Amino acid sequence: ETYREEIPEREFDEGAALPYLGGEREIVVERRASSRVAENTLRLANHHVEQTSIKRAVETLYRRKAREIFEKRANRFADEMGVSYKGIDIRRQRTKWGSCSTSGTLGFNWRLLMAPMEVVEYVVIHELAHLREPNHTEAFWLLVEQQDPNYEEHSEWLAKHGTQLIFSEEDL
Repeated sequence: ETYREEIPEREFDEGAALPYLGGEREIVVERRASSRVAENTLRLANHHVEQTSIKRAVETLYRRKAREIFEKRANRFADEMGVSYKGIDIRRQRTKWGSCSTSGTLGFNWRLLMAPMEVVEYVVIHELAHLREPNHTEAFWLLVEQQDPNYEEHSEWLAKHGTQLIFSEEDL
Protein backbone atom coordinates (compact mmCIF):
# COMPACT_ATOMS: atom_id res chain seq x y z
CA GLU A 1 0.00 0.00 0.00
CA THR A 2 2.87 2.37 0.82
CA TYR A 3 4.31 1.59 -2.63
CA ARG A 4 1.03 2.55 -4.33
CA GLU A 5 0.91 5.82 -2.37
CA GLU A 6 4.32 6.83 -3.76
CA ILE A 7 3.25 6.42 -7.39
CA PRO A 8 2.97 9.81 -9.11
CA GLU A 9 -0.32 10.94 -10.58
CA ARG A 10 0.53 11.82 -14.14
CA GLU A 11 -1.49 13.98 -16.46
CA PHE A 12 -1.38 13.17 -20.13
CA ASP A 13 -2.69 16.47 -21.46
CA GLU A 14 -1.12 19.15 -23.59
CA GLY A 15 0.80 21.50 -21.30
CA ALA A 16 1.41 18.85 -18.62
CA ALA A 17 5.02 18.13 -17.65
CA LEU A 18 6.60 14.68 -17.57
CA PRO A 19 10.03 13.61 -16.33
CA TYR A 20 12.73 13.02 -18.92
CA LEU A 21 16.37 12.28 -18.05
CA GLY A 22 16.00 13.89 -14.64
CA GLY A 23 14.23 17.06 -15.78
CA GLU A 24 10.69 18.01 -16.66
CA ARG A 25 9.45 18.38 -20.25
CA GLU A 26 6.18 20.02 -21.23
CA ILE A 27 3.89 18.14 -23.61
CA VAL A 28 3.26 20.04 -26.85
CA VAL A 29 1.02 18.65 -29.61
CA GLU A 30 1.62 20.15 -33.01
CA ARG A 31 1.51 19.49 -36.69
CA ARG A 32 4.83 17.82 -37.45
CA ALA A 33 6.12 14.77 -39.30
CA SER A 34 7.24 12.91 -36.17
CA SER A 35 7.45 13.37 -32.44
CA ARG A 36 10.70 14.53 -30.87
CA VAL A 37 12.28 15.65 -27.63
CA ALA A 38 13.31 19.29 -27.61
CA GLU A 39 15.17 21.29 -24.96
CA ASN A 40 12.25 21.70 -22.54
CA THR A 41 9.42 19.95 -24.38
CA LEU A 42 8.09 16.66 -25.68
CA ARG A 43 6.86 17.70 -29.13
CA LEU A 44 4.23 15.21 -30.26
CA ALA A 45 3.00 14.78 -33.81
CA ASN A 46 -0.68 15.69 -33.93
CA HIS A 47 -1.54 12.83 -36.30
CA HIS A 48 -0.06 10.28 -33.89
CA VAL A 49 -2.01 11.72 -30.96
CA GLU A 50 -5.23 11.61 -33.03
CA GLN A 51 -4.61 7.95 -33.94
CA THR A 52 -3.85 6.87 -30.37
CA SER A 53 -3.65 9.30 -27.43
CA ILE A 54 -1.17 11.69 -25.85
CA LYS A 55 -0.21 8.95 -23.40
CA ARG A 56 0.55 6.42 -26.16
CA ALA A 57 2.36 9.02 -28.27
CA VAL A 58 4.60 9.89 -25.29
CA GLU A 59 5.29 6.21 -24.60
CA THR A 60 6.20 5.64 -28.25
CA LEU A 61 8.55 8.63 -28.16
CA TYR A 62 10.17 7.44 -24.91
CA ARG A 63 10.65 3.93 -26.34
CA ARG A 64 12.28 5.31 -29.50
CA LYS A 65 14.57 7.60 -27.53
CA ALA A 66 15.35 4.77 -25.09
CA ARG A 67 16.69 2.65 -27.96
CA GLU A 68 18.86 5.54 -29.20
CA ILE A 69 20.22 6.42 -25.76
CA PHE A 70 20.80 2.85 -24.57
CA GLU A 71 22.56 1.88 -27.80
CA LYS A 72 24.79 4.95 -27.70
CA ARG A 73 25.69 4.43 -24.04
CA ALA A 74 26.12 0.65 -24.40
CA ASN A 75 28.46 1.12 -27.38
CA ARG A 76 30.54 3.67 -25.50
CA PHE A 77 30.84 1.69 -22.27
CA ALA A 78 31.26 -1.68 -24.00
CA ASP A 79 34.31 -0.28 -25.81
CA GLU A 80 35.72 1.12 -22.56
CA MET A 81 35.06 -2.14 -20.69
CA GLY A 82 36.35 -4.42 -23.44
CA VAL A 83 33.10 -6.38 -23.79
CA SER A 84 30.64 -6.88 -26.63
CA TYR A 85 26.92 -7.50 -26.56
CA LYS A 86 24.60 -9.13 -29.07
CA GLY A 87 21.74 -6.63 -29.13
CA ILE A 88 19.41 -4.47 -27.07
CA ASP A 89 15.77 -5.05 -26.23
CA ILE A 90 13.59 -2.23 -24.95
CA ARG A 91 11.04 -3.60 -22.52
CA ARG A 92 8.26 -2.71 -20.10
CA GLN A 93 9.41 -4.62 -17.06
CA ARG A 94 7.52 -4.15 -13.83
CA THR A 95 10.35 -4.77 -11.41
CA LYS A 96 13.61 -4.73 -13.40
CA TRP A 97 15.51 -1.80 -14.85
CA GLY A 98 17.86 -3.91 -16.90
CA SER A 99 18.87 -7.46 -17.72
CA CYS A 100 21.62 -9.36 -19.48
CA SER A 101 20.90 -12.72 -21.09
CA THR A 102 23.44 -15.52 -21.34
CA SER A 103 23.42 -14.94 -25.11
CA GLY A 104 24.62 -11.36 -24.61
CA THR A 105 21.38 -9.48 -25.25
CA LEU A 106 20.84 -6.50 -23.00
CA GLY A 107 17.33 -5.58 -21.93
CA PHE A 108 16.41 -2.15 -20.63
CA ASN A 109 13.23 -0.73 -19.20
CA TRP A 110 12.19 2.29 -21.28
CA ARG A 111 10.87 4.00 -18.13
CA LEU A 112 14.51 4.61 -17.12
CA LEU A 113 14.33 7.64 -19.42
CA MET A 114 12.52 9.38 -16.57
CA ALA A 115 15.64 9.02 -14.36
CA PRO A 116 18.74 11.24 -14.46
CA MET A 117 21.29 10.32 -17.16
CA GLU A 118 23.89 9.19 -14.61
CA VAL A 119 21.37 6.61 -13.31
CA VAL A 120 20.69 5.44 -16.89
CA GLU A 121 24.43 5.07 -17.42
CA TYR A 122 24.80 3.12 -14.17
CA VAL A 123 22.20 0.57 -15.32
CA VAL A 124 23.93 0.21 -18.71
CA ILE A 125 27.31 -0.29 -17.01
CA HIS A 126 25.78 -2.77 -14.56
CA GLU A 127 24.36 -4.93 -17.35
CA LEU A 128 27.53 -4.75 -19.44
CA ALA A 129 29.54 -5.86 -16.41
CA HIS A 130 27.46 -9.05 -16.37
CA LEU A 131 29.01 -9.97 -19.72
CA ARG A 132 32.30 -10.44 -17.90
CA GLU A 133 31.07 -11.37 -14.43
CA PRO A 134 27.64 -13.06 -14.45
CA ASN A 135 27.11 -12.83 -10.68
CA HIS A 136 27.27 -9.95 -8.23
CA THR A 137 30.72 -10.89 -6.98
CA GLU A 138 33.40 -8.56 -5.68
CA ALA A 139 35.01 -8.65 -9.14
CA PHE A 140 31.66 -7.61 -10.68
CA TRP A 141 31.32 -4.57 -8.39
CA LEU A 142 34.94 -3.56 -9.00
CA LEU A 143 34.26 -3.59 -12.74
CA VAL A 144 31.15 -1.43 -12.25
CA GLU A 145 33.07 0.94 -9.98
CA GLN A 146 35.82 1.41 -12.58
CA GLN A 147 33.24 2.89 -14.95
CA ASP A 148 30.99 4.53 -12.37
CA PRO A 149 32.74 5.47 -9.11
CA ASN A 150 29.38 6.72 -7.77
CA TYR A 151 27.48 3.52 -8.62
CA GLU A 152 26.29 3.05 -5.01
CA GLU A 153 24.70 6.50 -5.06
CA HIS A 154 23.02 5.73 -8.41
CA SER A 155 21.77 2.35 -7.19
CA GLU A 156 20.38 4.01 -4.05
CA TRP A 157 18.66 6.65 -6.20
CA LEU A 158 16.82 3.87 -8.07
CA ALA A 159 15.85 2.13 -4.84
CA LYS A 160 14.58 5.39 -3.34
CA HIS A 161 12.94 6.94 -6.42
CA GLY A 162 11.95 3.90 -8.50
CA THR A 163 8.25 4.47 -7.90
CA GLN A 164 8.64 7.93 -9.46
CA LEU A 165 9.49 6.18 -12.74
CA ILE A 166 6.11 4.50 -12.99
CA PHE A 167 4.51 5.86 -16.12
CA SER A 168 0.93 4.78 -15.50
CA GLU A 169 -1.16 2.17 -13.69
CA GLU A 170 -0.42 -0.27 -16.53
CA ASP A 171 3.10 -0.55 -15.12
CA LEU A 172 1.82 -2.13 -11.91
